[in-house]
Amino acid sequence: MRPTGSMDLDNCPISDDLLKRLLDATLNAVTDVGNQLPEGQRAALVVYCYRRAHFRRLGLSLAKLCSRQSLAMEAGHAGELIHSQAAAADTETDSRISDVSRRGKAPVSLRSV
Repeated sequence: MRPTGSMDLDNCPISDDLLKRLLDATLNAVTDVGNQLPEGQRAALVVYCYRRAHFRRLGLSLAKLCSRQSLAMEAGHAGELIHSQAAAADTETDSRISDVSRRGKAPVSLRSV
């Protein structure tokens, strides 16, 4: 599938005010605001955020709200990888929460992040 968007690497696909609200928001608020955006604009925002290290976590949170197809349309193979990373991050978070709830302590790992 050939990407159709993300040719403009410098301009954010949403207003500065909305971007600031998303950056200051909790995860639930990010979901609420993200769901209000049209799918194409949300996918463009995911790619915009993901390309910036300081916005990457926000991009992955928003990517959970996008379909694999919309991210692939926006950024090609990179969009598919972003979708996979978002799904893996969600699974990793779920497993950490269950580990903490079972033993009362977070597991210790020597894995570099």
